[in-house]
Amino acid sequence: MRRFLLSLVMLAALLAPQPALAGQPPVGVVTNFGPNLAAVCHMPEGIAIDPTGNLYAASFAFSPTANICVENRGGQIVDVIPVPAGKAGVASLLGELFEPSQGIYVVDFADGAPTNGRLLRIDVATHAVTVVATGYSAPNGIAQDRHRNLYVSDSFLGAIFKVAPDGSSNTVWIQDPRLMPQPGGSPPFGANGLAFDANQGFLYVASTSDSKIYRIPVQKDGSAGPMQLFASGAAIDASQQTTEALHGADGIMFDVRGNLYVCANSAQHPAPGLPGEIQVLSPDGRLIARYDGVGQNDLDFVASLVFHERALYVTNLSLDTGGANSKLSVLGVPYPGLPLRP
Repeated sequence: MRRFLLSLVMLAALLAPQPALAGQPPVGVVTNFGPNLAAVCHMPEGIAIDPTGNLYAASFAFSPTANICVENRGGQIVDVIPVPAGKAGVASLLGELFEPSQGIYVVDFADGAPTNGRLLRIDVATHAVTVVATGYSAPNGIAQDRHRNLYVSDSFLGAIFKVAPDGSSNTVWIQDPRLMPQPGGSPPFGANGLAFDANQGFLYVASTSDSKIYRIPVQKDGSAGPMQLFASGAAIDASQQTTEALHGADGIMFDVRGNLYVCANSAQHPAPGLPGEIQVLSPDGRLIARYDGVGQNDLDFVASLVFHERALYVTNLSLDTGGANSKLSVLGVPYPGLPLRP
């Protein structure tokens, strides 16, 4: 009971300052968005949004062609972009980022074998696919700094790569054993979702297998400073008397108030139900809210998220249910998302 009351108090504090907005989904209520995508974009993982509000959901397909489904603001599929495999023979798309002047950047996990992973750029009008960089083992998340450099996490190497916009350089920005898959951790991925804070003083990274969030200082010369622990799911559970905090931390993104939204892909709270929640950390790393759907609107292994004003869209990878719940979900949130590019 104490845990339940604490959650209500924290949620009320988070929600109180903002009135409801017309045309925005209800705050804290998770609903399905658009059709089931199993037949065309099986197991959607990455998600991006363009300035018109079109959503791009990338399929973790493990097939010769992986699709990106484009849904408009009404939830209708308005385009399907096919992405052919590289040398691995299969394409499996993960993190995405939309840049208006370039199109979609998306990573291809391929078959998870060393050097087969790719960073791609896709022209959304022509569907042309350009290979920007290669050589990854398990490319997963993408972020972009104010200089347009791209940062790509590699979940198996425990590394974050820094890539020039045109791919002319592709170097390890930081590599740390703490970002490797940890023994006994599940899912067995290390470095995953990436997000810069408001002034780009830190790059935050989710570590999936041990349910932690780290932050890395960005030095004046652009290099990485010493990595710092920002939040630990186990420590949150112990101090806040909760369960499964940050369990399976995956995609992450900030709102304009500095709260960090985390796809906890394996969390079940209070259980039973399908695995997956959106959990919110305050700027000082406390767990202040957690969201899940009910019944057919239940989240199912949430992987990535993107804001549009005060709507938060998420992908349901549906990993443990074989893709049966391949879908997007939406919920209203108290504050808009932090712009991806300052």
